[in-house]
Amino acid sequence: LAQVSAKFQEVPNNNAMVLWHRCLQFSFLWAESFAANHPLIIVPGLTGSGLEVKEHDAPMPHSFCKTGTKGKWMKVWVSPVQVLPEEIDCLLSRLTLTYDPASDTYANLQNVELRALGWSNGTAEDESRMDILYEYQFRSMLKKLAETQGYKLGQDVFIAPYDWRLAGDAHSKRQNGVGGYYPQLQLLIEEAVKATGQQAVVLSHSLGCPTILYFFHKFVSEEWKAQHIHGWVALSSPWMGGANLVESYLGGWTLGLPSWLIPHDYVRPVQVNASSGVMISPHPKAFGSMPIVQTPSRNYTAADVPELVRIIGKSAWGNQTGALFDKLQGPYAELQSTPSKIQLHNWYSTGIKTGEAFIFDSDLHDGFDKAASKTLWGDGDGLVNLLSLKQVEDVWPKDPQTSTKVFPNCTHFGMLSDPRVLTALAEYLARDDGDRSQNVTTLLV
Repeated sequence: LAQVSAKFQEVPNNNAMVLWHRCLQFSFLWAESFAANHPLIIVPGLTGSGLEVKEHDAPMPHSFCKTGTKGKWMKVWVSPVQVLPEEIDCLLSRLTLTYDPASDTYANLQNVELRALGWSNGTAEDESRMDILYEYQFRSMLKKLAETQGYKLGQDVFIAPYDWRLAGDAHSKRQNGVGGYYPQLQLLIEEAVKATGQQAVVLSHSLGCPTILYFFHKFVSEEWKAQHIHGWVALSSPWMGGANLVESYLGGWTLGLPSWLIPHDYVRPVQVNASSGVMISPHPKAFGSMPIVQTPSRNYTAADVPELVRIIGKSAWGNQTGALFDKLQGPYAELQSTPSKIQLHNWYSTGIKTGEAFIFDSDLHDGFDKAASKTLWGDGDGLVNLLSLKQVEDVWPKDPQTSTKVFPNCTHFGMLSDPRVLTALAEYLARDDGDRSQNVTTLLV
């Protein structure tokens, strides 16, 4: 630029000034084009993270179940082989999660080690392409960001999968081969920030939102957040749960994933024993006295869900699930506010019929496994009820660091690929002003 400036001395004043301004504009555009992106950390939702196991002499329900992996990792979620009817019992055993209230500890099935598949790049160690589960969820988003801002998976955009059976307490530290997600996530963010020189943006979907809410409130310090986090985009969050989770307890549920990928009652035994289920079950502080389950002799509200699971799982898993509700439900409600030092962008969708109550033609009993005879519908995104999606703007303490965008007529999983959402995300990531003007709700049609 100094050499160009010297040459301008030979040009008449008016022309030189025009050329100088054009050169400055070009230099700014040139610098901007080479500026590092904010690293984007993508946190999937419930069942949205691939899982793999390593096992040796694992106790299995059938002789044909594999009991050892010879020191290698084997994908179990989600795998076409595992969908086969004869393999389901084998899979459910591998995904067994046991909670001991006396010691307040979790454990996997004996001699089974489990971890999330595809850390940071969505690709298994022995594979050359992204896993089908991440491909299904994030293909459109990654394509959009690559086209608009040159984002590249594994370079400045990262997938941070986790063991979706777990709630925040188990993510905080690894014990008995279970948990430890938060230290991994913290390190990933720190390395991404150091490599790019830019603060990170965390994008979470569905269960990923309560998972990150706990991370920001309970695991990292205010100083760490101020240093490393540019913003948090929360998509389709079940802030205070959803009625559909109760349906999964009673008869199974695909959680919105396609039926060709997951049969209706495929993982019901896993869902009912997962501590993460407590965070996305309808919370009584939000759902109040509204009947969620109706039977010939009794109605059940959100406050009755722990009792409900104890009834239907009395001889199997009911006591464990009830103990998890006793431990986790109250403390989780205390986290319902924008974390300090965090700019929260709460994005959700509406206009999709969503189950609010489920009517059964028989009473609940031990071993109950039955679909509802009738569903009463309300507004939401197809999985999460509107009253839960709106907690941030309607119930949470007002915070100037918080904003909301609403995308009508988009499904829960559609939020990951809807052009309106992807455009809004690309525009947000392109800004470098911090987007400080907040505490507003925007309706995008």
